[in-house]
Amino acid sequence: MRKKIELVDVKIPGFDEPIPASTAALLEKKYKEWTASDFAGFRRLVQPGSAEFPDTARIKKLADEKHHGIKDFVLLGTGGSSLGGETLIRALRPSLGTPRFHFMDNNDPEWFSWLLQNLKPEETLVYAVSKSGKTPETISQLLVISDWLKAKLGDKWKSHLVLSTDPEKGDLRELASAQGFACLEVPSAVGGRFSVLSSVGLFPAAFAGLNIESFLSGARSLAEHAEKDSQNQMAKLAHALVSHAGKRPITVLMPYSSQLGAFSRWFCQLWGESLGKNGKGLTPFPAIGTTDQHSQMQLYMEGPKDKTILFVKVKKPDATLPLPKMEGTEKLPSFQELAGRSMRDLFDAEFNATRDALQAAGVPTATIELDCLDEYALGALFYFWELTTLYAGAALEINPFDQPGVEAAKILTKRYLAATPGK
Repeated sequence: MRKKIELVDVKIPGFDEPIPASTAALLEKKYKEWTASDFAGFRRLVQPGSAEFPDTARIKKLADEKHHGIKDFVLLGTGGSSLGGETLIRALRPSLGTPRFHFMDNNDPEWFSWLLQNLKPEETLVYAVSKSGKTPETISQLLVISDWLKAKLGDKWKSHLVLSTDPEKGDLRELASAQGFACLEVPSAVGGRFSVLSSVGLFPAAFAGLNIESFLSGARSLAEHAEKDSQNQMAKLAHALVSHAGKRPITVLMPYSSQLGAFSRWFCQLWGESLGKNGKGLTPFPAIGTTDQHSQMQLYMEGPKDKTILFVKVKKPDATLPLPKMEGTEKLPSFQELAGRSMRDLFDAEFNATRDALQAAGVPTATIELDCLDEYALGALFYFWELTTLYAGAALEINPFDQPGVEAAKILTKRYLAATPGK
């Protein structure tokens, strides 16, 4: 059986040493405690038969029912309600054809106005996602776009809207019940940033024609691996990163794949919101190869040695693109050094050079290698980081599943809004 995902070429201090017995016991204790609790329902998303396991048949049926005549899919949501779905689509369906996907993860009125001016309501499906059912950014978007749909479509407007929220409580759930909107469930025990493998990410993936069962299978393969081996790669990586957090508090995720650019942003929310609390944490930073060789490499090479660089590389990519000859370039060195090569040759050479240069400069690095970029491998990649985050939280002795620090800004937003005259 092929390994779809593997951590290779690890040059991080402490990774190759067994996790000390006392720490291993703590990680194992927290793993069992959290995965059986209402904190970490994401673990049960990949357990067939559990209450949290997605109803993939219903998700696919709804996607099929809503597909007719739709050219634009608009997802309303912020943070984990949007980033997971966007990552799935950008990674595996990056085409310019229809349906086109729009992830409105910011309630910027200028941006939102531009969107509505360039879409046709009769060709648009809106997917509004809020686990709590009361996210103000998402509700503000929903109010505007519902009015836009209703003005153009009359009584048919409701068929162009799907909601995703808590199965029992919250304002969106109450609205769906009262108005008869199609509505999918986000399990109560699954936090937003861990929700990609619930209906949150699976409905847009199904609408795009992706194999949503394969995402879950890939994730389940990592879960089974972790249960068989307490000294697994996710636990060892988390322990190594946390052990040196004082010296190297920044974790850079640098996929060598344009299709995984959105994954870096998804990782940043997961890592930052889960681990940054009680004065502790590891700061995430997004990058992408080869682009950021030209924008960040100088800092990584000669700046503060406070970073660990985690690459993501696809072992068997689909495209190579041989480089053709061009008349008149026979005496031009920059053209001749590429003669007989492919774009893939150059891309891979740049990855190898960047990794080797950083290692030579004393920067800790490791590579998460995907066998190929498909649904199974991507599901495994999501779960790799979700489990690594769980282990890192245990090693830091904090709860990685709450986010008390963001509540203060939410409370102040409501106060500012209440003090501002309505328009």
